Amino acid sequence: MVKSNGKKETTPSYIKSLEKVFQESNKERRTAFYCYGAWRQSKRKREFYEYARKLENTMGIPRYNPDLGIPLGQRKIAPYLISKENVLVEGEDMHICNNAAIMQLFDDIARTAIMDLTPVHEILQKRLGKAVTPETLNRVMEVWNHTIGGAAAVQEHMFEINPLLVKDGYVKLFCGDDRVTDLLDKRIVLDINRLFSPEKATFLKKELGDKIFALARIPTIAVRNYGSAMTKRWVSTTCLSAFANVYGISGETAINTLVYTLKHRTIIGIGDTIAVRYGRGENSPGGIPFGYICDIVQTDRVYPDDPVKYLLDVAEISSIMLDAGWLQQMLSGGLGAPIRVLFLMSNDVFDNIVEHMADWVKEKYGGYGKAPWTISTIEEVAKVVAKYCQDIYDSSPLVCEMLFGGSLRSRVMAYSTAIIGGLASGHPMIGVEAAHLSQMIRKERTGRLGFFAQDQFHNQGHANDWTLLTDQSQVMEMRNASYPDYNVVANLTTFPSAIAGAYIARGGAYACNPLVKIAFSENLSGFDFGNIRRTLVKGALREFMPEGERDPVIPPH
Repeated sequence: MVKSNGKKETTPSYIKSLEKVFQESNKERRTAFYCYGAWRQSKRKREFYEYARKLENTMGIPRYNPDLGIPLGQRKIAPYLISKENVLVEGEDMHICNNAAIMQLFDDIARTAIMDLTPVHEILQKRLGKAVTPETLNRVMEVWNHTIGGAAAVQEHMFEINPLLVKDGYVKLFCGDDRVTDLLDKRIVLDINRLFSPEKATFLKKELGDKIFALARIPTIAVRNYGSAMTKRWVSTTCLSAFANVYGISGETAINTLVYTLKHRTIIGIGDTIAVRYGRGENSPGGIPFGYICDIVQTDRVYPDDPVKYLLDVAEISSIMLDAGWLQQMLSGGLGAPIRVLFLMSNDVFDNIVEHMADWVKEKYGGYGKAPWTISTIEEVAKVVAKYCQDIYDSSPLVCEMLFGGSLRSRVMAYSTAIIGGLASGHPMIGVEAAHLSQMIRKERTGRLGFFAQDQFHNQGHANDWTLLTDQSQVMEMRNASYPDYNVVANLTTFPSAIAGAYIARGGAYACNPLVKIAFSENLSGFDFGNIRRTLVKGALREFMPEGERDPVIPPH
């Protein structure tokens, strides 16, 4: 087929992907129901059914039975073709509880803390009269990597943990002054110069100055057993043991001073304290600032020439942490919604939209970050992205089959608009406001969005985005999901998406916090934050080996 402009029309990649997984033509305008084999068309549901029958025999109580409730499989239950990876996965394999990589993603964030050692060194030198040298610091790190795994350093008759259970717990140092790190044991240094490009390394080291920071990751099994709020305490306690051991510190006054400093003055968590009624501690997804999520993602560091890949990964990990993890699992519980993750990373739909609109930004404004910070920019971005998305929905039955409800179509439009608004202007507020407006445009065109809370969120967002009242909001990068007077039950990924787009447009080395960017640039064991989509696929294919397993202390199986 040839277009009116003389160019040959090609079938979009997302149409090819969808026709492959649904085994139907996108040109077909009629549909059918109850003719696909119901729930038995799903390989995983068939497996689950067989498992459940065996469990009923051994446990003597009813178990999983997909014949209960509404008829499942009214339409085709298609697998998902992961964009760019060309791998088919089952929907169930992207549920948080069925995917070991996703579980490790949550664990690795929850078990991370950063400590500024400068105040501790000042107390040792000025108050306790101790000499702080590279040799003593090397010794502290050696002992700390011993105690981080639950081992004793200052007391007898303490029961210690099997090292195989806690092998993923470790501590490393980083500093902005190469003259300092050159004097330290290379085994315990997180090397900024090796992990970042020369330009970004220089930028980050300037932000750090001559302060020495410790990156600490407590063992996965610790956060599994005791919760994410344990992380800062575990890090502080094991650090205190190391300093007390190396410097020979004893006595209540000295110890109390160090305890207060380590637990309350110097340690930085990844997630803030959240509203008590949510029943979650620090370092849980609801308390992680949206800007931190953008810094946790390392795709911009690993693939510096592919900024769109980074933007897609931020949207994906945000949807996992906030939409599927925080809203669905941690606040609601029970049934999971893997589609909240899969609709962003499968069948090339979201990829196509973001890539196309990123090209539009360069054509329209002459590059990223060059659009003016005006209402006109907000309106233009919202109108163009909303029209492009809605035209796809209106022209492609298979896209609507994949995005099977107004909720999912709303999300794709909101997140892509947020990315493009930030990318065009270099300001996250432009992206977020454009996302809200895109939903008003879509509602005007179609008459509805998703469920009511999506409508409410985008309507009140225009006002709440601009407030800085402490119980309502915060500077965009430091905002998180748990503000009690800010009703958000859907589309949370709008915020990190806009921040990520703005960061790419501005340039630099981090979106919000250089410490967080550096902390997740290296992970000795666990989730790969520089190859997010690939790691998630490994989890779906059951090829990912998680940390914190109890095999060393249980019978062979």
